[in-house]
Amino acid sequence: MTMVAEKKQAPDDADVLEYIEARKRSDPEFLAAFQVAFERIQFARELKQIREAHGLSQTQLAELSGTKQPAIARLESGRVMPRIDLLQKIAKALDMDLQIRLVPRKPQRFAG
Repeated sequence: MTMVAEKKQAPDDADVLEYIEARKRSDPEFLAAFQVAFERIQFARELKQIREAHGLSQTQLAELSGTKQPAIARLESGRVMPRIDLLQKIAKALDMDLQIRLVPRKPQRFAG
């Protein structure tokens, strides 16, 4: 007897986005984690754009920053939380200033 495995269909993008938005509205912890992850990904994109605007490869930026290429790749992927000392070295290598600020939070609305 042959058994055929039923193939699960992956949700489409609209389903995933709808799920995320519903969780953000109903779960404060999910919203906080989502915001942290989103900000990390935004930073990663910005770092890559700046590096490319300077005409540098990941390897070149790593050498100028005193680190290794995989560290730059991890930062640009958004998978890791960057250390301040590494960000300072990267900023110096890019002839930029690093600014870290605390700003008031925007009020959050939750469906209740």
